[in-house]
Amino acid sequence: MCSASILIWISLAAIISTVAAIPSQQIHTHMDEKELQRIFQVDSHHQVPEYELVSIRSLTKRSLDEKRLVSFNAFGKDLRLQLKRNPHLVKQSLRMWIAEPDSSRGIHYQELPQESEDEIGEAYQDESNQAALLIHHDKNDGSLLMDGMVGSNLVVKPLPSKLRSRARSPDDDEAFLDEEIGDEWAVNKGFPNMNESHPFLNNTRGMHIVYRTKHIDSHSDYALMEPDQSPLKMKAKNVSRIKRSADRHKRDAPYVIYPEILVIVDYDGYRLHGGDNLQVKRYFVSFWNGVDLRYKILKGPKVRISIAGIIISRGRDATPYLERNRVGRDALDSASALTDLGKYLFQERRLPVYDIAVVVTKYDMCRRREGGRCSRGTADMCRRQFANDVCNRGTAGFAYVGGACVVNKRLEKVNSVAIVEDTGGFSGIIVAAHEVGHLLGCVHDGSPAPSYLGGPGAQKCRWEDGYIMSDLRHTERGFQWSPCSIAQFHHFLNGDTATCLYNSPHEDGSLPRVLPGKLLSLDAQCRKDRGTSACFKDDRVCAQLFCFDATSGYCVAYRPAAEGSPCGDGHQHCVSGRCVVEHENIIPDYSHITPSIVRGDTSTVKGSSFTFPSSVRQ
Repeated sequence: MCSASILIWISLAAIISTVAAIPSQQIHTHMDEKELQRIFQVDSHHQVPEYELVSIRSLTKRSLDEKRLVSFNAFGKDLRLQLKRNPHLVKQSLRMWIAEPDSSRGIHYQELPQESEDEIGEAYQDESNQAALLIHHDKNDGSLLMDGMVGSNLVVKPLPSKLRSRARSPDDDEAFLDEEIGDEWAVNKGFPNMNESHPFLNNTRGMHIVYRTKHIDSHSDYALMEPDQSPLKMKAKNVSRIKRSADRHKRDAPYVIYPEILVIVDYDGYRLHGGDNLQVKRYFVSFWNGVDLRYKILKGPKVRISIAGIIISRGRDATPYLERNRVGRDALDSASALTDLGKYLFQERRLPVYDIAVVVTKYDMCRRREGGRCSRGTADMCRRQFANDVCNRGTAGFAYVGGACVVNKRLEKVNSVAIVEDTGGFSGIIVAAHEVGHLLGCVHDGSPAPSYLGGPGAQKCRWEDGYIMSDLRHTERGFQWSPCSIAQFHHFLNGDTATCLYNSPHEDGSLPRVLPGKLLSLDAQCRKDRGTSACFKDDRVCAQLFCFDATSGYCVAYRPAAEGSPCGDGHQHCVSGRCVVEHENIIPDYSHITPSIVRGDTSTVKGSSFTFPSSVRQ
């Protein structure tokens, strides 16, 4: 029995998996169009970048921290990863919607059935090696499947199932007994007995494609927020307003904050992944796992990205804020699109609760050299008008500085928005981290802080040093935050306007018998918080209660309205973050409360057949 166990282990360790069929460098020629799109995000075989076919080995450690030890060789490098599960990125049930244009009813949103966690996979990270990978197993043969990035430029994708048995594995004479197991264990135990219990017992392997991602040599941009008061009022208060902004009230942020990201994928992004909903979901879980990895360096408060939901656009007109601002065939006026996105989200109430909304697009973003925008006619008329205008390309992202949690009531616009360009292969990860950095209060390195935020700014850090909040990201610093950015995060996250980020997306609670919202009106709740009144008193308060902030002049979300608060037409109350008709003898599910940015009145938006979950349908 012992000799049989030893033989099994040696087989796992040293056998080279070779099925003489397809040489590794010709494997892409046997892929169909959808597989090319899913793996390389290209449409034809001649567009495939240089790649290597690798056999990735994984050891799973049986412990509470759920470690995985992964090793492989690619492009002449031996990579040994110690991966830890990222538990905060995705809830147990990640919700996803499709958005389709409807000529008679506007945009139609439909929630898709939820896949199991086994189908999607689990997010893992190795901070020291800057690896962010989604790991799952083939439901038919149990093969190890990894999807994500390692370091600054290596993309890892699983080989399609139909090609795994036909692929010729690269030469490999490395023993499976990885050094991470520990020399002491190996010496004391000799060859491991497969029947013995050991923390690294589970081992798997799988064939993968590894290639270098595209380098986007372009810059990101940002906009400053407009005041939430009329110009006449602002003129009288300008001097004292700037001074108060610099000395704004500080509060202690929690040890960890969780910005909840609503991910909106445009139509070309949907097509980029072969029109496969599950593949889109996996890609963007991996994508935001990579963004979250860039924030792991921050200490006190820590920033942990969480995905609030994913919306897939099934037609170009499902993102009117983009289509209205197209320049020619493939470019996008980023500043105007960001404004229209904020105004659309102010009016749209059918979306899940979130803190930050990020549109990921394949369009080539640009900035118009001259002022002006299309203010009349159809989207096609606007595109023709812009076709001959000068629009400087090279912008890869756009966001408002300090926009997180902020809504401009006067302009009816959500400021907690960003647009990020991604052409596949996770090319937009650093851009997304950069734009979220703007929303969390950072300007570009070398720039002063805007007057409405105050704080340290970034003038003490040189643009040329090439950190994340610069665009000269050509060294390892391009994946790190400058000291100035870290100081700005501290300033913003401990300030008044960041409090919508304080709620954990995984918080559960038990419903009290006497609902607090029945004891305090919305105005009374705002008076308790800031000594002011509520900005809105409709159904949006259940997601976030926006109170007027006298210091900044903005409507600021501090928290959702208390359970039981009046909302909607007055005969409804807030339950679990939604405005529902009250039934006295029904105790609602209190486990789904999550923070949200404002979602404004939809009276000017065409209707849709969006269906709520049965638990809240009235």
